[in-house]
Amino acid sequence: MTSPVWMNERESYDRPDGITVISRRPFAKDYFEYKPGQHVVFGGPSTRGKTTLAFDLLDYIVTPEFPAYFAVSKPQDDVTEARGKRLNLRRVSDWPAPKKIGEMFGWKKPNGFLVWPQFGDLNTDMERAGAITEKLLMERYANGASRKSKGGILVMDDTMVKAKIMGLDKHMVTILAMAGAMKLALWIFVQKPTDSGRTPLWGFENAIHLFLTKGGDDKMLARYAEIIGGQNGVMAKRIIPTLKDYQFLYVHKTDGYMCIVDGD
Repeated sequence: MTSPVWMNERESYDRPDGITVISRRPFAKDYFEYKPGQHVVFGGPSTRGKTTLAFDLLDYIVTPEFPAYFAVSKPQDDVTEARGKRLNLRRVSDWPAPKKIGEMFGWKKPNGFLVWPQFGDLNTDMERAGAITEKLLMERYANGASRKSKGGILVMDDTMVKAKIMGLDKHMVTILAMAGAMKLALWIFVQKPTDSGRTPLWGFENAIHLFLTKGGDDKMLARYAEIIGGQNGVMAKRIIPTLKDYQFLYVHKTDGYMCIVDGD
């Protein structure tokens, strides 16, 4: 795959197999053409940088008028905490979030929210976090149905936990199926494209943007190839095992464009 003419040597290079590798920041800033309502899937094993990549993309997308709602489902997450602050996401422990005075008057509005329930009780943590996340999903869906809504992005990190343990699979599937027209997007994170509820299946089906990292067995790679389809699917099955740490294969499902997003 030949590099587009608008890329320079510092931003990209072509591997011997012809696939273009693009540096992370230039890709996020200039080449990731994201439109409101487009769902995104980050696929691959844990600790491979999926959350970091999501924040790198959000840096150039979210605004107070088009916010991100990052639903957190673990007691501690240093990456999410640091990047949430940098992105100007207001951290709240419940939903709906009480408005601050500055927000009421239209100034000092955040670029969105880290919806981070309190953790510490093994018996009730998942139930409470699930209830708070459910309120977020329902409120954003209802808001998205309003003609006045400008949309936003629901970031569902630890998607399997939300689907299977918190019992939110139906809610996320509904948003995947219907919310695109409301400019409300779901960004989901999937370790395997199977056995995580219906959300991963619907996510891969309805997403426009796929980011897939190295890892998985032959069955998983075959599933990726099936999802992407055609010659691109065959290429993806071959490319994914050759990715370096923290690199992602990017696939635009409707345009058919593929490249590698570098780890730095």
